[in-house]
Amino acid sequence: MRANIDWKSLRKEVLETFTPGPAINEVAQFAGRKATIQRLQDIAAERARHAIIFGERGVGKTSLSNIFHKDLNTATRTVREIAVDADSADSFDSLWRKVFRRIQWSDAEGPLDLQFPGEIEPDHVYLQLARFGQNELPIIILDEYDRIKDDACRVLMTDLIKALTRLANNPTLVLVGVAENIVTLVRDHASISRNLVQVPMHRMTNEEISEVVTSRTRRLRMKISQDAVWRITYFSAGLPFYAHSLGKYSALTAIESQRLEIDENTVLSSIDRCMADVDYTITESYTRATEKIYRKGNIFAQVLAACALTETNDIGQFTASSVEEPLSAIMGKPYEVPAFSFHLNEMSGPERGAVLRKTGARRTFQYHFAEATMQPYIIMKSLKEGIISKEVFDRFKVKRQKALAI
Repeated sequence: MRANIDWKSLRKEVLETFTPGPAINEVAQFAGRKATIQRLQDIAAERARHAIIFGERGVGKTSLSNIFHKDLNTATRTVREIAVDADSADSFDSLWRKVFRRIQWSDAEGPLDLQFPGEIEPDHVYLQLARFGQNELPIIILDEYDRIKDDACRVLMTDLIKALTRLANNPTLVLVGVAENIVTLVRDHASISRNLVQVPMHRMTNEEISEVVTSRTRRLRMKISQDAVWRITYFSAGLPFYAHSLGKYSALTAIESQRLEIDENTVLSSIDRCMADVDYTITESYTRATEKIYRKGNIFAQVLAACALTETNDIGQFTASSVEEPLSAIMGKPYEVPAFSFHLNEMSGPERGAVLRKTGARRTFQYHFAEATMQPYIIMKSLKEGIISKEVFDRFKVKRQKALAI
């Protein structure tokens, strides 16, 4: 049977099935997040309701905004989706000009944005969105919304959301941005709390990551062991990028040996290729955080590895005391907070790239990684370079997996 397999074609299928790079744009490919998709669909169906999707970078916000509306078309109503990316130079005017360029009216003479020689105001947007028919479901997605620095734009957006409640054709705005809470994205959010529904995007659960990997492996007509799924789940840390990247390279590694089975060793041998997929800013930040200044030895790499192994709360935070156990295991002798508090403080500052963020008050500081994608990278990097031994890795992997299974 294997002699009849077209390995070259199967390799192409792998590259089309596991997609760590581009955002996903098909519902069938978006394993996991079913409850969140349903929530967004309900918001789009309700009158005078809009959504704001927020969370860490890398948790799949753009992919979610791309696909949640794909199956909302009915025999009597058609989705009219318009998606644009905001940038740091955008004002209310420039942001909505991007949207207007993508709206085509049959009676318009030229692009819609050119019909407004002056500044575009909330009332202009209101009147244009009012033109969509009752058999249309307009969904306007404003991605990268956190990049907008213009306070006036945020105020005018709040005014617009208030005004849109009067429209009978039910247009839906979806704001998408990197943030820990809505306060950092929307001015005067309390005044529109009934109309702007918060949709926080947390990291994916163990079960959701497992579904991402196993559903795609089945589609490829390949098999993956439970241990291999566990490895990918642990390394992914709830981030879909790593699930796709490790899934892709594990499948490619198996195919290169003309095997249809992915086991634990296949995943481990794919780590280097996955790490090469990571954005260069992550590798640069790691180097800056752990570099030896003036060629002096230090334990920054070990402390950072311990932080990556540390159990966190629901929003990815950990305390200095929680680093003691993994650091002691890495160093082979007891380490208490006073021995590494300096390192945590340094890695929270600019000289070492602020790879960690520190919040709270003295003695009760909470830490978390500035970039969510840093944590899995640190674990893989530390394992490959021997900073974390396989025994220490397995010890904390099992501990983390038991917590995920509860």
